Amino acid sequence: MVSERDNGLTPLRREFDQVWHGFDRNQVRQYVDHLEMHVGRLISDRDAAMAQASTLSRELENSRREMAKLRERVEELKKPPERLEDLDERMQRTVDLANARAEEITARAQIAAEEHWAKTTEASERLRERYRSLLESLDSHAEQMQHEHEVALESTRVEVRELTSEAARRRKQMDGQSENRRRTVEREFDARMSAERAALEKHIADQQTASKNQAERRIAEATALARRKVDDAAAEAKKLVDEATADAHRRTTEANEIVGRLTKVREDALTRLREANEVLERGESALTPLEEEAAELANAKSEDPEAPAPDDETKKPLESAGKRTS
Repeated sequence: MVSERDNGLTPLRREFDQVWHGFDRNQVRQYVDHLEMHVGRLISDRDAAMAQASTLSRELENSRREMAKLRERVEELKKPPERLEDLDERMQRTVDLANARAEEITARAQIAAEEHWAKTTEASERLRERYRSLLESLDSHAEQMQHEHEVALESTRVEVRELTSEAARRRKQMDGQSENRRRTVEREFDARMSAERAALEKHIADQQTASKNQAERRIAEATALARRKVDDAAAEAKKLVDEATADAHRRTTEANEIVGRLTKVREDALTRLREANEVLERGESALTPLEEEAAELANAKSEDPEAPAPDDETKKPLESAGKRTS
Protein backbone atom coordinates (compact mmCIF):
# COMPACT_ATOMS: atom_id res chain seq x y z
CA MET A 1 0.00 0.00 0.00
CA VAL A 2 1.30 3.46 -0.91
CA SER A 3 1.82 5.66 2.13
CA GLU A 4 -0.07 8.92 2.58
CA ARG A 5 3.15 10.92 2.48
CA ASP A 6 4.18 9.36 -0.87
CA ASN A 7 0.76 10.20 -2.36
CA GLY A 8 0.83 13.78 -1.11
CA LEU A 9 -2.02 13.34 1.37
CA THR A 10 -2.37 16.04 3.95
CA PRO A 11 -2.38 14.60 7.50
CA LEU A 12 -5.91 13.77 8.50
CA ARG A 13 -5.24 13.77 12.23
CA ARG A 14 -5.34 17.28 13.63
CA GLU A 15 -5.09 18.77 17.07
CA PHE A 16 -8.01 20.92 18.22
CA ASP A 17 -7.86 23.54 20.93
CA GLN A 18 -9.80 22.74 24.06
CA VAL A 19 -12.39 25.43 24.75
CA TRP A 20 -15.59 25.68 26.71
CA HIS A 21 -17.75 26.41 23.64
CA GLY A 22 -16.54 24.43 20.63
CA PHE A 23 -16.63 21.01 19.08
CA ASP A 24 -17.29 17.67 20.70
CA ARG A 25 -13.86 16.05 20.76
CA ASN A 26 -15.27 12.53 20.61
CA GLN A 27 -17.42 13.32 17.56
CA VAL A 28 -14.49 15.06 15.83
CA ARG A 29 -12.22 12.09 16.51
CA GLN A 30 -14.85 9.62 15.34
CA TYR A 31 -15.38 11.58 12.14
CA VAL A 32 -11.63 11.91 11.46
CA ASP A 33 -11.13 8.18 12.15
CA HIS A 34 -14.01 7.41 9.78
CA LEU A 35 -12.43 9.61 7.06
CA GLU A 36 -9.03 8.00 7.60
CA MET A 37 -10.58 4.55 7.29
CA HIS A 38 -12.47 5.60 4.14
CA VAL A 39 -9.32 7.10 2.61
CA GLY A 40 -7.46 3.90 3.47
CA ARG A 41 -10.11 1.87 1.65
CA LEU A 42 -9.88 4.18 -1.34
CA ILE A 43 -6.11 3.88 -1.36
CA SER A 44 -6.44 0.08 -1.12
CA ASP A 45 -8.92 0.08 -4.02
CA ARG A 46 -6.63 2.31 -6.05
CA ASP A 47 -3.62 0.10 -5.32
CA ALA A 48 -5.66 -2.98 -6.26
CA ALA A 49 -6.82 -1.31 -9.49
CA MET A 50 -3.26 -0.24 -10.25
CA ALA A 51 -2.07 -3.80 -9.59
CA GLN A 52 -4.83 -5.16 -11.82
CA ALA A 53 -3.93 -2.63 -14.52
CA SER A 54 -0.32 -3.68 -14.25
CA THR A 55 -1.34 -7.33 -14.54
CA LEU A 56 -3.53 -6.56 -17.54
CA SER A 57 -0.70 -4.54 -19.08
CA ARG A 58 1.62 -7.51 -18.68
CA GLU A 59 -0.98 -9.84 -20.14
CA LEU A 60 -1.54 -7.41 -23.02
CA GLU A 61 2.22 -7.21 -23.58
CA ASN A 62 2.43 -11.01 -23.60
CA SER A 63 -0.48 -11.18 -26.04
CA ARG A 64 1.24 -8.65 -28.24
CA ARG A 65 4.48 -10.61 -28.18
CA GLU A 66 2.54 -13.79 -28.99
CA MET A 67 0.77 -11.96 -31.81
CA ALA A 68 4.10 -10.70 -33.10
CA LYS A 69 5.46 -14.26 -33.09
CA LEU A 70 2.34 -15.51 -34.87
CA ARG A 71 2.62 -12.73 -37.44
CA GLU A 72 6.26 -13.63 -38.01
CA ARG A 73 5.25 -17.25 -38.40
CA VAL A 74 2.49 -16.30 -40.79
CA GLU A 75 4.84 -14.12 -42.75
CA GLU A 76 7.28 -17.01 -42.99
CA LEU A 77 4.48 -19.27 -44.11
CA LYS A 78 3.32 -16.66 -46.62
CA LYS A 79 6.68 -16.49 -48.28
CA PRO A 80 6.58 -18.28 -51.62
CA PRO A 81 8.54 -21.48 -51.76
CA GLU A 82 11.60 -21.70 -53.85
CA ARG A 83 9.92 -24.33 -56.01
CA LEU A 84 6.28 -24.45 -56.93
CA GLU A 85 6.14 -28.20 -56.66
CA ASP A 86 7.00 -27.92 -52.97
CA LEU A 87 3.76 -26.07 -52.28
CA ASP A 88 1.06 -28.66 -52.18
CA GLU A 89 -2.59 -28.34 -51.37
CA ARG A 90 -2.18 -29.53 -47.79
CA MET A 91 0.41 -26.88 -47.06
CA GLN A 92 -1.84 -24.28 -48.61
CA ARG A 93 -4.69 -25.29 -46.30
CA THR A 94 -2.30 -25.16 -43.35
CA VAL A 95 -1.24 -21.70 -44.29
CA ASP A 96 -4.84 -20.61 -44.67
CA LEU A 97 -5.78 -22.10 -41.32
CA ALA A 98 -2.74 -20.49 -39.67
CA ASN A 99 -3.62 -17.15 -41.20
CA ALA A 100 -7.22 -17.49 -40.01
CA ARG A 101 -6.09 -18.58 -36.56
CA ALA A 102 -3.59 -15.77 -36.33
CA GLU A 103 -6.16 -13.22 -37.40
CA GLU A 104 -8.65 -14.61 -34.90
CA ILE A 105 -6.10 -14.60 -32.08
CA THR A 106 -4.97 -11.13 -33.05
CA ALA A 107 -8.51 -9.83 -33.11
CA ARG A 108 -9.40 -11.44 -29.80
CA ALA A 109 -6.20 -10.24 -28.20
CA GLN A 110 -6.73 -6.76 -29.56
CA ILE A 111 -10.32 -6.69 -28.33
CA ALA A 112 -9.32 -8.09 -24.92
CA ALA A 113 -6.44 -5.65 -24.65
CA GLU A 114 -8.63 -2.72 -25.60
CA GLU A 115 -11.34 -3.78 -23.18
CA HIS A 116 -8.86 -4.30 -20.34
CA TRP A 117 -7.07 -1.10 -21.15
CA ALA A 118 -10.34 0.84 -21.25
CA LYS A 119 -11.47 -0.68 -17.94
CA THR A 120 -8.10 0.01 -16.37
CA THR A 121 -8.05 3.58 -17.64
CA GLU A 122 -11.61 4.14 -16.50
CA ALA A 123 -10.90 2.65 -13.07
CA SER A 124 -7.72 4.71 -12.71
CA GLU A 125 -9.50 7.89 -13.76
CA ARG A 126 -12.39 7.14 -11.43
CA LEU A 127 -10.06 6.42 -8.52
CA ARG A 128 -7.96 9.48 -9.33
CA GLU A 129 -11.08 11.61 -9.51
CA ARG A 130 -12.42 10.22 -6.23
CA TYR A 131 -9.01 10.64 -4.64
CA ARG A 132 -8.77 14.26 -5.84
CA SER A 133 -12.35 14.94 -4.74
CA LEU A 134 -11.61 13.38 -1.36
CA LEU A 135 -8.51 15.54 -0.88
CA GLU A 136 -10.41 18.69 -1.88
CA SER A 137 -13.28 17.85 0.47
CA LEU A 138 -10.85 17.07 3.31
CA ASP A 139 -9.04 20.38 2.81
CA SER A 140 -12.33 22.23 2.71
CA HIS A 141 -13.53 20.43 5.81
CA ALA A 142 -10.29 21.19 7.66
CA GLU A 143 -10.78 24.91 6.97
CA GLN A 144 -14.44 24.81 8.11
CA MET A 145 -13.79 23.00 11.40
CA GLN A 146 -13.70 26.31 13.28
CA HIS A 147 -17.37 27.08 12.61
CA GLU A 148 -20.29 26.10 14.79
CA HIS A 149 -20.73 22.41 15.55
CA GLU A 150 -24.05 21.94 13.79
CA VAL A 151 -22.91 23.83 10.66
CA ALA A 152 -19.71 21.75 10.55
CA LEU A 153 -21.64 18.50 10.93
CA GLU A 154 -24.14 19.49 8.23
CA SER A 155 -21.41 20.52 5.79
CA THR A 156 -19.59 17.29 6.62
CA ARG A 157 -22.73 15.29 5.81
CA VAL A 158 -23.00 17.07 2.46
CA GLU A 159 -19.36 16.38 1.65
CA VAL A 160 -19.69 12.73 2.65
CA ARG A 161 -22.80 12.36 0.46
CA GLU A 162 -20.83 13.82 -2.43
CA LEU A 163 -18.02 11.30 -1.82
CA THR A 164 -20.17 8.19 -1.95
CA SER A 165 -23.67 7.02 -1.07
CA GLU A 166 -22.23 4.12 0.89
CA ALA A 167 -20.25 6.48 3.07
CA ALA A 168 -23.43 8.55 3.65
CA ARG A 169 -25.32 5.43 4.71
CA ARG A 170 -22.57 4.38 7.10
CA ARG A 171 -22.29 7.90 8.44
CA LYS A 172 -26.01 8.09 9.14
CA GLN A 173 -25.86 4.71 10.82
CA MET A 174 -22.92 5.79 12.94
CA ASP A 175 -24.67 9.09 13.78
CA GLY A 176 -27.73 7.17 14.90
CA GLN A 177 -25.65 4.81 16.97
CA SER A 178 -23.70 7.71 18.44
CA GLU A 179 -26.92 9.55 19.24
CA ASN A 180 -28.33 6.45 20.90
CA ARG A 181 -25.13 5.93 22.84
CA ARG A 182 -25.09 9.60 23.77
CA ARG A 183 -28.66 9.46 25.01
CA THR A 184 -27.95 6.25 26.86
CA VAL A 185 -24.86 7.77 28.41
CA GLU A 186 -26.83 10.91 29.28
CA ARG A 187 -29.57 8.86 30.92
CA GLU A 188 -27.02 6.80 32.83
CA PHE A 189 -25.14 9.96 33.73
CA ASP A 190 -28.33 11.67 34.91
CA ALA A 191 -29.29 8.62 36.96
CA ARG A 192 -25.79 8.36 38.42
CA MET A 193 -25.71 12.09 39.15
CA SER A 194 -29.14 11.90 40.81
CA ALA A 195 -28.00 9.02 42.99
CA GLU A 196 -24.74 10.75 43.82
CA ARG A 197 -26.60 14.03 44.47
CA ALA A 198 -28.99 12.26 46.85
CA ALA A 199 -26.08 10.55 48.60
CA LEU A 200 -24.21 13.84 48.76
CA GLU A 201 -27.25 15.65 50.15
CA LYS A 202 -27.68 12.93 52.77
CA HIS A 203 -23.98 13.15 53.62
CA ILE A 204 -24.23 16.94 53.84
CA ALA A 205 -27.32 16.66 56.05
CA ASP A 206 -25.50 14.17 58.29
CA GLN A 207 -22.48 16.43 58.36
CA GLN A 208 -24.67 19.43 59.16
CA THR A 209 -26.42 17.52 61.96
CA ALA A 210 -23.08 16.37 63.35
CA SER A 211 -21.64 19.85 62.97
CA LYS A 212 -24.72 21.37 64.62
CA ASN A 213 -24.48 18.95 67.54
CA GLN A 214 -20.78 19.55 67.84
CA ALA A 215 -21.32 23.32 67.61
CA GLU A 216 -24.05 23.18 70.27
CA ARG A 217 -21.77 21.11 72.50
CA ARG A 218 -18.90 23.53 71.96
CA ILE A 219 -21.23 26.49 72.57
CA ALA A 220 -22.42 24.88 75.80
CA GLU A 221 -18.84 24.22 76.85
CA ALA A 222 -17.82 27.75 75.88
CA THR A 223 -20.84 29.17 77.75
CA ALA A 224 -20.00 27.16 80.84
CA LEU A 225 -16.37 28.20 80.60
CA ALA A 226 -17.39 31.84 80.09
CA ARG A 227 -19.72 31.64 83.07
CA ARG A 228 -16.94 30.16 85.21
CA LYS A 229 -14.61 32.89 84.05
CA VAL A 230 -17.28 35.54 84.67
CA ASP A 231 -17.93 34.11 88.16
CA ASP A 232 -14.21 33.99 88.85
CA ALA A 233 -13.82 37.54 87.56
CA ALA A 234 -16.80 38.70 89.63
CA ALA A 235 -15.39 37.03 92.72
CA GLU A 236 -12.01 38.53 92.05
CA ALA A 237 -13.58 41.94 91.42
CA LYS A 238 -15.67 41.66 94.62
CA LYS A 239 -12.55 40.69 96.49
CA LEU A 240 -10.68 43.67 95.08
CA VAL A 241 -13.65 45.97 95.82
CA ASP A 242 -13.86 44.66 99.39
CA GLU A 243 -10.14 45.13 99.84
CA ALA A 244 -10.33 48.63 98.33
CA THR A 245 -13.34 49.49 100.52
CA ALA A 246 -11.59 48.25 103.63
CA ASP A 247 -8.45 50.15 102.69
CA ALA A 248 -10.56 53.27 102.02
CA HIS A 249 -12.28 52.89 105.39
CA ARG A 250 -8.94 52.43 107.05
CA ARG A 251 -7.48 55.47 105.33
CA THR A 252 -10.61 57.48 106.11
CA THR A 253 -10.40 56.46 109.77
CA GLU A 254 -6.73 57.35 109.90
CA ALA A 255 -7.44 60.70 108.20
CA ASN A 256 -10.27 61.40 110.61
CA GLU A 257 -8.01 60.60 113.50
CA ILE A 258 -5.32 62.90 112.12
CA VAL A 259 -7.91 65.66 111.56
CA GLY A 260 -9.15 65.15 115.11
CA ARG A 261 -5.65 65.40 116.47
CA LEU A 262 -4.96 68.51 114.38
CA THR A 263 -8.26 70.04 115.52
CA LYS A 264 -7.33 69.34 119.09
CA VAL A 265 -3.90 70.86 118.57
CA ARG A 266 -5.52 73.92 117.00
CA GLU A 267 -7.95 74.25 119.90
CA ASP A 268 -5.09 73.87 122.35
CA ALA A 269 -3.14 76.53 120.45
CA LEU A 270 -6.13 78.89 120.49
CA THR A 271 -6.61 78.31 124.19
CA ARG A 272 -2.97 79.05 124.81
CA LEU A 273 -3.16 82.20 122.68
CA ARG A 274 -6.20 83.40 124.59
CA GLU A 275 -4.39 82.73 127.80
CA ALA A 276 -1.35 84.58 126.49
CA ASN A 277 -3.53 87.52 125.46
CA GLU A 278 -5.06 87.61 128.88
CA VAL A 279 -1.59 87.55 130.40
CA LEU A 280 -0.46 90.26 128.02
CA GLU A 281 -3.49 92.36 128.83
CA ARG A 282 -2.82 91.97 132.47
CA GLY A 283 0.84 92.77 131.88
CA GLU A 284 -0.06 95.84 129.81
CA SER A 285 -1.88 97.42 132.68
CA ALA A 286 1.10 96.78 134.88
CA LEU A 287 3.49 98.25 132.31
CA THR A 288 1.54 101.50 131.84
CA PRO A 289 3.84 104.40 133.21
CA LEU A 290 2.70 106.70 135.93
CA GLU A 291 2.13 110.42 135.37
CA GLU A 292 5.51 111.37 136.74
CA GLU A 293 7.24 108.73 134.59
CA ALA A 294 5.30 109.94 131.58
CA ALA A 295 6.43 113.49 132.17
CA GLU A 296 10.04 112.39 132.46
CA LEU A 297 9.74 110.38 129.31
CA ALA A 298 8.25 113.35 127.51
CA ASN A 299 11.10 115.52 128.59
CA ALA A 300 13.60 112.91 127.57
CA LYS A 301 11.92 112.62 124.19
CA SER A 302 12.03 116.30 123.62
CA GLU A 303 15.69 116.21 124.38
CA ASP A 304 16.23 113.10 122.22
CA PRO A 305 13.66 112.94 119.39
CA GLU A 306 14.97 109.59 118.04
CA ALA A 307 14.16 107.74 121.24
CA PRO A 308 11.07 105.50 120.84
CA ALA A 309 8.00 106.17 122.83
CA PRO A 310 7.27 103.73 125.65
CA ASP A 311 3.75 103.11 124.41
CA ASP A 312 4.93 102.05 120.93
CA GLU A 313 7.39 99.49 122.27
CA THR A 314 4.76 98.17 124.59
CA LYS A 315 2.17 97.83 121.82
CA LYS A 316 4.36 95.83 119.36
CA PRO A 317 4.33 92.54 121.28
CA LEU A 318 0.58 92.82 121.72
CA GLU A 319 0.00 93.35 117.98
CA SER A 320 2.22 90.41 117.05
CA ALA A 321 0.46 88.20 119.54
CA GLY A 322 -2.89 89.25 118.15
CA LYS A 323 -1.79 88.38 114.61
CA ARG A 324 -0.68 84.93 115.70
CA THR A 325 -3.94 84.41 117.48
CA SER A 326 -5.99 85.39 114.48
